Amino acid sequence: MSEIDDVEFDDDEEAVRADIIRRARVEGIKVAYESALEICRDKTQTAVARASSQRTLLQIGGMLDRADRNASVAKDPSEMDGDELRQATEAALRKRQRAAAAAKPEGGAFD
Repeated sequence: MSEIDDVEFDDDEEAVRADIIRRARVEGIKVAYESALEICRDKTQTAVARASSQRTLLQIGGMLDRADRNASVAKDPSEMDGDELRQATEAALRKRQRAAAAAKPEGGAFD
């Protein structure tokens, strides 16, 4: 096998791996959430199974990780570090651009 064949195999392997990771994040989290919710609601399940599912739901919702819990709380800019300020600025610019695009009238004299 030549070096070119090895590189192509590596690219294929990376593509497969990336697809699996994407599917796990998109499909897997939905299945995990719905399965855990179903177990929590099923009174015939054992207490251990229900408690484990409850913990899973709390983890998915970010309630067990302090960083996730606090991420939804808007910080005052004076409390942000440089990276947080940059992210907040970029988010505000994106929001403004979406609002401007939505408000732009179509079919005007200059279109």
